[in-house]
Amino acid sequence: MKKIKTVLTAIVMLFSISSFAHRAPVAKGPEPEKVSAAVKAAFENDFSKATVVTWEKTDGFYFASFLLNTVKVDAAYTETGELLGTCRRISADQMPLSISVALADNYAGYEIDDSVVELNYESVTRYYVTVSNKTHTLKLKCYSNGSMEIESKTKK
Repeated sequence: MKKIKTVLTAIVMLFSISSFAHRAPVAKGPEPEKVSAAVKAAFENDFSKATVVTWEKTDGFYFASFLLNTVKVDAAYTETGELLGTCRRISADQMPLSISVALADNYAGYEIDDSVVELNYESVTRYYVTVSNKTHTLKLKCYSNGSMEIESKTKK
């Protein structure tokens, strides 16, 4: 369970940090020739149209950041080439309708941040959404079926 939390946290953190980073490709982490053959082959099979690929290795996991059809995507792999998850930033209007309806019902009076993180891990898609009103900012973890959990709550 600890390993799962580590990977999820690493994917979200990597994506969050790289989303605000300078857009020019910067070499970081292992050079492409240092990425294991199994990981390279799996990545090329999974994302054959990827461009501007950079790699980072943390705690035995490989993280690829790349563009896919002009959209920035992050992917996490084990050392054996197993795809663990993917992450990308989408706009709020791209979330599933069930989440939009649940947000409207449960958070009336809150403003929904337009930038949402979509995370796919273990065949489950999660959406990380920030909503705020005059007094609080909430970070929500939402699921495709419309269920949601409060990840954090801060006073303004």
